Amino acid sequence: MENDDMKFRIVYDGPALDTHEMDVRDLAPALLSLSDALEEAGKTIYGKDKRISVKVNASFKAGSFGVDLIAQSTSISSQIIGAFSGTNASAACNIISLVGFGYLASKQSYKGLIQLIKWLGPKKIKRIEPTFDGNAEIFIDDESEVFDNQVLELYKNKKIRRSLENVISKPLEKDGIDSFAVTIDNGHTFVEVTKDEALFFKVDSAEETIISESITERALHPLDISFRDGHKWNFSDGASPFQAEVSDEKFLKAIDEQSVAFAKGDLLLVDLKITQYLADKGIKTSYEVVNVKKIINPQRQIDFPF
Repeated sequence: MENDDMKFRIVYDGPALDTHEMDVRDLAPALLSLSDALEEAGKTIYGKDKRISVKVNASFKAGSFGVDLIAQSTSISSQIIGAFSGTNASAACNIISLVGFGYLASKQSYKGLIQLIKWLGPKKIKRIEPTFDGNAEIFIDDESEVFDNQVLELYKNKKIRRSLENVISKPLEKDGIDSFAVTIDNGHTFVEVTKDEALFFKVDSAEETIISESITERALHPLDISFRDGHKWNFSDGASPFQAEVSDEKFLKAIDEQSVAFAKGDLLLVDLKITQYLADKGIKTSYEVVNVKKIINPQRQIDFPF
């Protein structure tokens, strides 16, 4: 078993922290997300046998609101693949540098994930070209910068990006918290993200991929009718309630013109479109009433025995 430690410190600053206090409901999720980000970065760079964990040191130093942390890497493998040249750099130090929390002495000008996100800002990447030394040149508009390929791997990892959003963007949304910073050299240098830059760390919801789509005839019981934009109605199909968009314009127009009416307890026989998406948190299902075929009143419609 191999252990590598890396001490670093995160600091939140702003007038709301003049008393050097921070709400634990803001801090605890940020620290957990920080641990998640570094752990996922370790898996991305080194593979699943490498674990990077974060522990809170005993000392909380005054000045804004800072927390001393220790990043530890453990491996079931005896071999550490250095993310930088040379074998003396620890895995935890490599990850801290690749994420962009600080620089190795041998790589003073090294740019990590945080620097990439800040440099991109609200702009989109136009193209990426490989360089002769095995890195990647990223182009936005008329500018370009060279980043390590491993930084790009971190940039593409949705879990890491979500975790950084929780560490940086969400705390800085609070009034009076104006910046986030990290130091790995006891305050001699800081990597800082301002309140304006924190917006760049928000991750847009990824486009959802349709995995199943079908239209089926279904009798529905309207539970709650809405005539607001979107026409989201609540229905029951006899098994469970759900929300569906009513997109049958002919039916909606008939209701508006009062040429059709239905009473409490009536059922709608409809063509129901059921779409399943692959979303961030698994499978998501949406419902849409694309055609209303008939209004059924159970009290009036009785089958005659023959």
